[in-house]
Amino acid sequence: MLRLITQQGQLIDWDAPKEHPLPDNAVFLDLLNPSREEEGQAEQWLEYQLPTREEMQEIEESSRLYVENGALYMTAWLPVGLDTSNPDNTSITFVINSETLATVRYADPLSFRALPELVKKQCTAPVSSDAVFLLLVERIVARIADALQSVETDLKKVSLEIFSANSHQAGSTAIELNDVVKLLGRRSQLVSNLRECLVSLARVLQFFLHNASGWMRGELAAQFRSVMRDVKSMDDYTNQQTNEMTFLLDATLGLINNQQNQIIKILTVSSLVFLPPTMLAGIYGMNVKLPWQEHPVSFWFMMAFIILSGVLPIVFLKWKKLL
Repeated sequence: MLRLITQQGQLIDWDAPKEHPLPDNAVFLDLLNPSREEEGQAEQWLEYQLPTREEMQEIEESSRLYVENGALYMTAWLPVGLDTSNPDNTSITFVINSETLATVRYADPLSFRALPELVKKQCTAPVSSDAVFLLLVERIVARIADALQSVETDLKKVSLEIFSANSHQAGSTAIELNDVVKLLGRRSQLVSNLRECLVSLARVLQFFLHNASGWMRGELAAQFRSVMRDVKSMDDYTNQQTNEMTFLLDATLGLINNQQNQIIKILTVSSLVFLPPTMLAGIYGMNVKLPWQEHPVSFWFMMAFIILSGVLPIVFLKWKKLL
């Protein structure tokens, strides 16, 4: 799919049949899952090459950030599916010069879907490529911030749950702690993905500010630097959350270990209490006549002895404060 935004902020979906070539007043060209025909049409209009999907997956910084024919090529890892149960990162390429901004992507983050409304609300005509790029970056950073706040909310709930006064009561606590471990694992993966995005965005912004200073509008430079500071502060925040999750995970595993120790302790005490009576009952019930077995009071004597052998371990464990 090919979309574009004109200098007047108008959104045009180029899927429907329209006159070609693309309009001269377009400042933003968005290629979502482009076909080879759409890529060729965009390259002919832009007058420079667009990266292929394989090239967008390169991890070398020289392959992700470079200048070619006066255009800045910047490929960043950005979050996608943050409002779903399976968030992930996707590689998106920004190709920008003084006149146009083109994006090549194979996923549809919410930041791009909301861009036309943001352009209408926040950009004054004529719209410029650097202004659209700024709006996109601000929206992406805002989405990452919302995701980090959601993670912090979950961590606070987990902390209250595992450290509350009644968290060690019998019942379904073991199952809840297992759920906590799974939740912390999912949130740890999410924070790791978001941190990767923040590092990638920081490099993109630094590269853009360094190479676009000659044609970027001066009033936007301060806003780009402000976004860079936000990215840096959130990167530090992810370190704090990672440490917090590590602590909560260690605490949760410690509680699970304590529960297992309590179960082993109960089994051990039960064995100690019931072993002597079981041994005496086994001896008394053998098919061998004992010398005193036919005595009239032997049965009651043995029953009393069995009960006493079960009570004495309990008294001993209570005395040693092991029970």
